[in-house]
Amino acid sequence: MSATEMLGSVLGAWPLAVVPMITFGPFALILWWRLRRRSRRIAAARAAGTVVPIHSPFMAKLPARYAAISRIGTDGAAPMTLDDHILRPSVGVKGMVAGLSVAATAFALWPEVAPAGFHEAMAELPGPTLIPQLVLLAVVANGLLYIFGTEARYNRDKLITTRMMFSRREYRWKDLDWIGDTGAYDLVLQFNSGGKAKVLKHCRGIEDFKMFAQQQIQKNRAAGA
Repeated sequence: MSATEMLGSVLGAWPLAVVPMITFGPFALILWWRLRRRSRRIAAARAAGTVVPIHSPFMAKLPARYAAISRIGTDGAAPMTLDDHILRPSVGVKGMVAGLSVAATAFALWPEVAPAGFHEAMAELPGPTLIPQLVLLAVVANGLLYIFGTEARYNRDKLITTRMMFSRREYRWKDLDWIGDTGAYDLVLQFNSGGKAKVLKHCRGIEDFKMFAQQQIQKNRAAGA
């Protein structure tokens, strides 16, 4: 192939390269800009010892009505036993999850009472309808166990988290490195020992907890300076 023919071939294929660039280029730039901004915000918050916004830039926030319900019962100080502050899901969260669970259970057992289209969708699933019903009931049971079986306890020395009433872990405040906010549900505490603790955001006394955790971060950094 001569140089002239090669040049003509390249120029002929040029539109095929331009179209994807025009179509996807702006989306790639937006993605790069958002990830870069997120990285800078995380670095600045970690350096300052404040709560780090670690939620995805594309993650949907908790709908306003659910967020308002979840905040019910979060005001005031956390209940205490001896030296421990106890963080448990708020009344709003428990009430919302219980209500949704009752509705989901009713839909699973009596699909005809569900919103339009649910009964038809269940009927069109392959296999016996008992299987998707059992799956839905298992999801409901898991959600109830998670919310009603989750708590965090903390004192001046350590944090203890309990998940699903079975998983229990302890963390020392002297190892706390930073604390992040996932946006919708959890605070994530990262410890230098490699441990990572999750604490539900919608608990009574959660603001005091965040302030206490940030104070521990500052204390740890001052001790290591």
